[in-house]
Amino acid sequence: MIYFLYMENELKKRPIDIICSILVFLVTPFFFISVSALIPCAFRPFYYISVDTLNIPEESGYEREVCIEAYDDVMNFIWEGAEFKTGQLKWTEEEKGHFEDCKPLFFLQLGLAISCGTYLLVYLILRKTKVLRPARFRDVSSIAYGGIATLVFVGIVGLMALIDFDQLFVIFHMIAFPGKDNWTFSPTSEEIINILPENFFLVCAVFIIGLTVILSAIAVGVGFGLRTKRFKKLKEQEAKEEVA
Repeated sequence: MIYFLYMENELKKRPIDIICSILVFLVTPFFFISVSALIPCAFRPFYYISVDTLNIPEESGYEREVCIEAYDDVMNFIWEGAEFKTGQLKWTEEEKGHFEDCKPLFFLQLGLAISCGTYLLVYLILRKTKVLRPARFRDVSSIAYGGIATLVFVGIVGLMALIDFDQLFVIFHMIAFPGKDNWTFSPTSEEIINILPENFFLVCAVFIIGLTVILSAIAVGVGFGLRTKRFKKLKEQEAKEEVA
């Protein structure tokens, strides 16, 4: 009886509770993916480590210091608005144009991570203070369902990467830079491509997918775990009432 009363109460939610929960479901995938993608794009040690693990100096023919200097110059251009340069490596105006096109995407990731993270934090605080009530579907939180949606999406992307990463790489650039072809570099005139090999982008993709899966799995695990805990507590209360 307690269980049915509880479920009946769960159905009686205010419109604001339902709207906020739907927004949580929609925001969660963007938060998990943007945070995961932001690390390879903004955390420079990620590249520094990759330089060694992928043997980029040996493969490119440039010293480690040259690789890092060129990478730092490009990151300074994207994140700090510094003058475009690639250290000791040659570059062209088309190459500069591509990295100019990259700026909005990098800041979009940062904006999504901050805005979505802020919304989720505020939502959880309002839930904790009981200003908002949880509008759960089948007694599972909207964050958990957002985690499931994220897992489905990255599963599809991961499968595509396993089948043909090169084609996925091309599709991504066609979507991210519509009508542009300045993202294809020449190793002789746009030497930055020599220190940013395909293997590096593959490592980035694996990291982003892996971290997104971990965050999503935690959200799903916590959501269903709390559901089980609530049901167990309700059954214990019902058993006590029956004894009484």
